[in-house]
Amino acid sequence: MTPSMTPAPLSNPTARATPRAFAHIDTWVFDLDNTLYPHHLNLWQQVDERIRNYIAKFLDTTYDNAFRKQKDFYRRYGTTMRGMMIEHGMNPDDFLDFVHQIDHSPTSS
Repeated sequence: MTPSMTPAPLSNPTARATPRAFAHIDTWVFDLDNTLYPHHLNLWQQVDERIRNYIAKFLDTTYDNAFRKQKDFYRRYGTTMRGMMIEHGMNPDDFLDFVHQIDHSPTSS
C-alpha cells in the first residue's frame, strides 16, 4: 500500500465501542448500493453528482477539483464523507441531507 493509500489511524484501535441496545428493533433494512433498485435507474449517479456539488460549494472550488477531492477521500478514508469530516470538519448531517435529495421518480415506474 502506498503512503497516499494508507487509511488515517484510529485514535485508539484497541478500544471497544460501548454496546448499543437493539432489542427493541424488530425490522432491519439494508440499502446496499444498486441492491434495492437496479443500476439502470441511475440513482447512485445522482448521489455521486450531488456529492461533487456539495464538495465544490463547501470548499469553494471548481467542479473538477471537487471530483479529484471526492475520489481521493474515497480512496484514503473509505468514504468521501469521512475524508470531508476529518480534513475539513464537515457536518455529516448537512452532507447526507444534501446528497440524498435526488429524483426518485424512476423507482415508481
